[in-house]
Amino acid sequence: MKLKESSFPLSFSLEETTEFIKQTLEEKNWFEFEVIEVKIVFFPFYFYSFEAFFESDETGKKIVSETTNGKLALNGLTGELDESIPVPESNELVKEIDEIPENIPFEEKSFELNEKIEQIVQIKTAEHLHSAKDNVIIHSLKKVLYPVWIIDFSVAEQTFQFTVSGVDGSVISEEEIPERELGFWEITEETLHELQSPASWVNYTTSIISDSANFVVKNTFSGNVFENLMHNWKYQTFILLIILALIILWSLGYLNF
Repeated sequence: MKLKESSFPLSFSLEETTEFIKQTLEEKNWFEFEVIEVKIVFFPFYFYSFEAFFESDETGKKIVSETTNGKLALNGLTGELDESIPVPESNELVKEIDEIPENIPFEEKSFELNEKIEQIVQIKTAEHLHSAKDNVIIHSLKKVLYPVWIIDFSVAEQTFQFTVSGVDGSVISEEEIPERELGFWEITEETLHELQSPASWVNYTTSIISDSANFVVKNTFSGNVFENLMHNWKYQTFILLIILALIILWSLGYLNF
């Protein structure tokens, strides 16, 4: 696919982006999702470096009191600075992209800002830094496209969208996905898996004893011990594990009731 303008290479693939979404969802206890729509969009940006200084007025004479420098990206469509876009370290640019599968829609956005772009960048940077315009020096200004993966997917009959950098895989924007509450058997299975080693038993038991003491002190005088216990999965699971251990010990003949 040939582009009208130079672009940063598409280094982060669709497979990597999808795997990242999968890992993010699993952290929130969602294990099934469906990709609804995928597209790659090449957004126009001006990437540049800046140097700026600030002055103070002492005894009627201005002196430089502070300096700063950095890199920023200005959206070539809106004319606004965009700090969500990571500025690539590499200067490699391409005008042809071969990594996009044929069935994936793509779009190349056009630059709307071309006239007096150096002045626009200087003014916007000064505004961003709360500095005087003449105290900002712009250099290494580069007009370049930036590839972005935009993926819509559904989880539990809700639709969400992730926007991920096609350059390095960093998240540009993501809609907040609610965490799914685990069911009782899922919690039990997870706990049993964690308790496969003796060290885990010690750590878990120590944690339970500490939390239990706080739990009892906090709820004894309120009269809510049993009500709160019925809604606390950690204590429920631990009690069941104790019962299970007693049954196993009894079946092996170590306990007599």
